[in-house]
Amino acid sequence: MTSPTLNEEREPLLSPSADDFRQSANEECPLLSHDEEQASQSELSSRSKTWRWLTRGSVGLKDFLLENPILICTFCLQFCFYFAKHIIEVPSIKLFEQAVCNRYYDRADALAFVSGQPVDEHLCKIPPIQNELANLTGLKFTFDALPGLLTALYYGSVADRFGRRLVLALCCAGTLGSLLWILLICYNYDTFPVRLVWASSIFLCVGGSQRVAKGMNFTIVADTVDKSHRTRYMYLLAGIPHITTLMAPPLSGVLMRTRIWLPFAVAIGALTLSLLIVILMPESLVHHSSHPKSPLLGAADSNSPAFSDENEDEETSPERPPRGIHDRLPGPSPETKEWWRDIIVLVQMPGIPFCYMLFFFKPLAMISKAFVYQYASYNFNWGLSQTTWLRFAQAGGSSLATVAVLPLLSSVLNRRGLRAQILDLNVIRISLLIAVIGFVLLQLSYHSWMILLALFICGLSEGEEPALQGLTTSLIDRTYHARLFTSVAVVEIMAKLVGGPMMGELFSIGQKHGQGSKGVCFSASAGILSMLMITACMQRIKH
Repeated sequence: MTSPTLNEEREPLLSPSADDFRQSANEECPLLSHDEEQASQSELSSRSKTWRWLTRGSVGLKDFLLENPILICTFCLQFCFYFAKHIIEVPSIKLFEQAVCNRYYDRADALAFVSGQPVDEHLCKIPPIQNELANLTGLKFTFDALPGLLTALYYGSVADRFGRRLVLALCCAGTLGSLLWILLICYNYDTFPVRLVWASSIFLCVGGSQRVAKGMNFTIVADTVDKSHRTRYMYLLAGIPHITTLMAPPLSGVLMRTRIWLPFAVAIGALTLSLLIVILMPESLVHHSSHPKSPLLGAADSNSPAFSDENEDEETSPERPPRGIHDRLPGPSPETKEWWRDIIVLVQMPGIPFCYMLFFFKPLAMISKAFVYQYASYNFNWGLSQTTWLRFAQAGGSSLATVAVLPLLSSVLNRRGLRAQILDLNVIRISLLIAVIGFVLLQLSYHSWMILLALFICGLSEGEEPALQGLTTSLIDRTYHARLFTSVAVVEIMAKLVGGPMMGELFSIGQKHGQGSKGVCFSASAGILSMLMITACMQRIKH
């Protein structure tokens, strides 16, 4: 008998396989307990649901936008308008200063100015020139507000009768004419008095200025989207100005270092593009009598308005106008001179006075933010150029709230069946509370990071405006949307005209005694917003 080899001696009679080891291990000690297995399956299920929800939401949004090109045009218009506005804010002041400075020293030729070479700024930093510049810019702000104040309601009536595109086209043309007039006067300072730039406000009477254009954009969204989804798109529309605030100033600074007129050329191009978009875009007024393709269209205002005792489950036939404002308001006035009659009755609708109160006092309280730059420059020894970070902090908070957080929150809660009006009212309450916290922190700031944090928090409260607009449009019939938004523009202009001098006087407390500002205007803003928050908490949505 042959003896086994060494390998044969070491080889076991029965060699267990790897599968046997795994089976034995599973029998003796399971890899996952029952609870852990359920938790793992639950986690995978929730991830799958989240992914399916995000995919479905993105596809739905894409399909909706493709079916409704008017919304794409509206968002592009909003971007072009505000990009043109923000890119020339600083260059306009620089242009005015150069024109005043050149005229003061009575230069014989404007070669350096016209060629874009900067004037020696040291020569311009003298009291006579700076006082003239402050007077020039301050009164121009007032004159620019007057066209919107005087013509907004008229253009609202025009938009309800002849369509939104006509008013938007007039706004583009008027703003473009105003900008060209400013360039004409400043580049011919040796021929025309620089104060003739005030006459640029006359061009804004054509269309009613950018404030009316903003109202028309929100009107189009209110026309086009069902009120259960409307506020979500208003959040996105309201977030565009904050995005342009982040984008336009850096580009403006780069262009200014090359040529002073380049930012104005970009602004003219943006306004020209806006006019082309208006010409090509559909008219939203036709949605009042047509049956749109999208399920989100055509259902707006089919329910009874909030703050009323009507039964929401009662359906309205397509032939009969929705119950609500049509039961008390006459049809749109055939004559433009009677637009005021519709506005008066509109204000008498339940819930509308509360909304108008917020439209007035919220912008009035937020005006004190304009003094933060001077406040930080004095208290923390910052140069005015360093205060740019304050603008970015505020715009960052505003963009986060209006572009990301609130649209996502609105979409989730709408899918869970929460009524849009209740959601809007709660967003208003929370936004006002956030604003109060921001202004209190601003008043108590003793370090630069606290001011940055305070402005970021104040920016998070910017969701209040689109939520309020969504709530207000749900209280009336869409036939009156244009007049609603243009009347809101008038209210906001009045708030700024009243609040500007008032907050300026409050800010100057302390400076009159040779000390730095005590920031009393921030405390006043916190007090106003606190009262608005309490009032909003007392409101109820009636069924």
